Amino acid sequence: MNDWTHHPIYTRLTAPTHPFARHALLHDMEVGLARLGRCPGLAARVHHFVERGVPYFAPTDTHYQEWAAKAAALWDELHERNPSAAEPSLV
Repeated sequence: MNDWTHHPIYTRLTAPTHPFARHALLHDMEVGLARLGRCPGLAARVHHFVERGVPYFAPTDTHYQEWAAKAAALWDELHERNPSAAEPSLV
């Protein structure tokens, strides 16, 4: 796995400020996915991630860090498939 700790999404999700941004990310991912059109594999992964919701904020917890890293990876995949699909509204 990549070192996601410097990724802007990861940084934002682990920062103690702006708690709403953690929830806004899930919405932004769904909007980005809708802009892509048909993309079944990625759609399934994004929907599964979004359905789980935001876990309890514990930035030093391994599980929370894994969640933030997965968010960054999905964000990058959305952006790689279509650079305009994932507008970085929280970065």
